[in-house]
Amino acid sequence: MRVTLLGHASVLVELEGVRCLMDPVFQDPFQEGALVSCPKREVDADALGPLDVLLLTRAHLDHFDIPTLARLPRTVDVICPKDHAIAYVLQQLGYTNVHPTEAMSLVPYKGTQLLMSRSHVAHAMEFGVIFKDRSGAFWNQVDTVLAPDTIQASLDQAGRIDLLFSMYASQSFDFFEGRSSGFPHATHAMNLSNVLAIRPKMVVPASAGFRFDGPFAWSNAFLFPVSRELFIEDLARLDPEIGATVADPGDVFEIEGGEVRRLPGASALARTVEEDTSLLAYDPTSSIPPLADPNPDGYSSDKIAKAVDACFDGLTSFVVASYTKPDPVIDEHRQHGATYAVAVVMPDGGARWLRVELGALLPSFTTGTGPMPAAAVVHRIAGSALAAWTLREKSYFYFRGFSRKFSTFHVVAQRDGKVVVEPRPLPDLLGHYLLRKAPGADMALKQRLDLQLRPYLGAAAARV
Repeated sequence: MRVTLLGHASVLVELEGVRCLMDPVFQDPFQEGALVSCPKREVDADALGPLDVLLLTRAHLDHFDIPTLARLPRTVDVICPKDHAIAYVLQQLGYTNVHPTEAMSLVPYKGTQLLMSRSHVAHAMEFGVIFKDRSGAFWNQVDTVLAPDTIQASLDQAGRIDLLFSMYASQSFDFFEGRSSGFPHATHAMNLSNVLAIRPKMVVPASAGFRFDGPFAWSNAFLFPVSRELFIEDLARLDPEIGATVADPGDVFEIEGGEVRRLPGASALARTVEEDTSLLAYDPTSSIPPLADPNPDGYSSDKIAKAVDACFDGLTSFVVASYTKPDPVIDEHRQHGATYAVAVVMPDGGARWLRVELGALLPSFTTGTGPMPAAAVVHRIAGSALAAWTLREKSYFYFRGFSRKFSTFHVVAQRDGKVVVEPRPLPDLLGHYLLRKAPGADMALKQRLDLQLRPYLGAAAARV
């Protein structure tokens, strides 16, 4: 067996007479322009060669890349979760052999075995994959969350694991919600425990080979508290007998006769062009830049203004309607008499805001462009990012770097003669409205997928 890391989660697995491509992303940047491979890499897609199986493990855009899928042969056998977004895109692109598959399914394929390992994330349609042939077994965990029973069931079916691409990074994406950054002790312990339970001959900390780029780059200092090297160091303290190494784009692993060898830079398909992982150095003392709107997609001021108007009008109407047709999120704000504000920073440096007082009987609304009155819960967002979100041209995840949220909401009480002050998190009204309640929210995913597909439909797309 031969395993080639192409960058981040993209992996080519060559078994006995079977070539499998997993979560391919061939270009940088990706995920709506927010991410680039780290270390920096180049992929020569023309050198890919014939494929038998395409594996898509989830619909996240750093694993499910429409520009790359548009280049691949449509007759390849596709194994993927039972996800409507994946099915729709593959159908639109003309893939003819798509096999939606449940987690923990064992798929025999031309003398080899593919086992889809379960992810213990609520409502997630995703899986990892164990590849097995006569030379050995390779488990690509991707970024699934493993439970002890899944590990045991997988080992019962696959036997000894020779090579494990393990989850390790524990990215602190919750930082985008509350601007709180800390070391993920529990998740780091879970990831290390999984490796000890699997006990592979060699482990590679993998599936986190990216960094934020451009206007999002400032966030890297807060999001990657566990480096590849730290993961290996901590694993060695626990069990020095488990072999461990980092892997960069273009590195190849060969499994044969119970041995695993790493061949740095041996691939003709991908190569590392710069070792730039220093850009991921964790430093939660770094400064967070003031929110500004660089308007990266070049929206006109009129288009942004109309999007803000539509959003404010729609959110106001939704709140009013929720007083007669109850909504659980609005009810939670009403219960506490909360104040909520959306503050939009425009490309010219100006600002617009909408403030909502959610009283028990009636809501009240204030808008303005100058200083905003205090509110207990505030969501500040760049105008162009709000426009992209409301127009269904970008996903919920895109605007994180152009958004700031905070809450000072709390409750006070006396208990056993002591004053208690407790934070009381409240759901974000803007996110709730745009994701679930705005006109067309139920079709937002399809609209965004159609927009991404548009360049590849009609005219014949280049195929590898």
